[in-house]
Amino acid sequence: MNKKDKKAPEKEESILKNAASPILENEQETPAQEASVSSLQEEVQKWKDLALRSQAEMENLRKRTQIDIEKAHKYAIVSFAKELLNVDDCLTGAINHAKSGMEKLKAEGNDDCIVFFENLLKGVEMTQKQLSTAFEHNTIQKMPALGQIFDPNLHKVIQEIEDETKEPGTILQELQTGFTIAGDRVLREAMVIVSK
Repeated sequence: MNKKDKKAPEKEESILKNAASPILENEQETPAQEASVSSLQEEVQKWKDLALRSQAEMENLRKRTQIDIEKAHKYAIVSFAKELLNVDDCLTGAINHAKSGMEKLKAEGNDDCIVFFENLLKGVEMTQKQLSTAFEHNTIQKMPALGQIFDPNLHKVIQEIEDETKEPGTILQELQTGFTIAGDRVLREAMVIVSK
């Protein structure tokens, strides 16, 4: 190899270093640039955290709203149903009164009135049966009370009576039937008489 050939690679290397040195100098960050980059990274992280929190809050809000909508659909008829409970009470009272009246008429031998009351009683019983069917379709159910232990969430005590044969707090008599809606919410407490 001659001297010209040896100097050519050295010369090219020198030219490349001289050309690259301003670029390399620009790539090295100054303390101000490092601080600026660090500040920008912190800002990016702050906005990322804010975006993630906002997304989580929106998801929680969506879930709560869905639960509220489901409850609204499930319990939409509560006030209407409470009013119908009084209708059921009146029908039950009419049936009981008609039965006791028919017994008196039978004892007196008044056959004409008995036929009339029997037909009237059948009509009232059919009306109550239709109301009970409507309650069932709308998940309104009677709460059994007789013989159970008093529960303040389900029952309202009107009177306490001494009864040695029953455990204290046992429901002896139901004055007004209690109802639930959707199986988990008390629509009306049962009015009861319990043992002491």
